[in-house]
Amino acid sequence: MDSTSDLIIDSLKDEPIGETDYFIWFITDIGIVALFKREEDFETYSSNVEIEANKIALDITKEEKEHLIIKEKQLFLFYS
Repeated sequence: MDSTSDLIIDSLKDEPIGETDYFIWFITDIGIVALFKREEDFETYSSNVEIEANKIALDITKEEKEHLIIKEKQLFLFYS
């Protein structure tokens, strides 16, 4: 596994900053992670991530978004 993946996985052990219908949210050393809560189609998650970020007072509209799968966990990573 690469160092980016290691940083993200280690951050998922910390207390989340929030939880919404589709995601558990974490702060990492490289950005904000939206961890998928369950198995649903990708389009459902992609279309809901900004709406759900607003529910916990996060503005991710200007951030880069990357979809990752690390150790069978799906997530979006948001970074500047």
